[in-house]
Amino acid sequence: MNRKSFVAVLAVALVGSSVMINAASAAGMADQAAAAVKDAELTIQDARLAIERGKSLVSLIPQDSPMFSDVAQTLEKTMKNWKMAISALEGAKESLAKVSSAPNAEVADDFALLARVNAGVAHSGAKVVEISISYLDAIANDKTEAVGLIRVAMRDALDASARIQDNYGRVKALIAEKYANE
Repeated sequence: MNRKSFVAVLAVALVGSSVMINAASAAGMADQAAAAVKDAELTIQDARLAIERGKSLVSLIPQDSPMFSDVAQTLEKTMKNWKMAISALEGAKESLAKVSSAPNAEVADDFALLARVNAGVAHSGAKVVEISISYLDAIANDKTEAVGLIRVAMRDALDASARIQDNYGRVKALIAEKYANE
């Protein structure tokens, strides 16, 4: 077999495998989105339980504690992330519900992608809530060694959450741009 024939056979094989992969990925996109939404729901449930625990922890921290201003800032960030997580989960569910009624596979894939990135935002926001409550627990129970470690973990979680939100914004903008010209 000469070089041109080999390249032609390889090109046909690649195109054929690409078509099969695209068909498989279209079906898998909806399944991946559903799994991501389910994971986000479970993480939200865990965060909800952490919030209930956190309510009692706040009352254990004296208002004259040197950590009280830090606690107030933590609670503010926690509430912001909680609201964002709940909103993102609703968006993920709405996008997932639209997958099955989409007019074609490409639109369905885009709704599935929106569901996945929204679920990621919900998941990351809920994780920030959980870490924040761990931080409050360390302060309330005078676990001084843990406070610094958890503070670093919380900062990392906040940074990761911000990056995930940025990613969601970019994905949403790209999808909107894709359909703006139609």
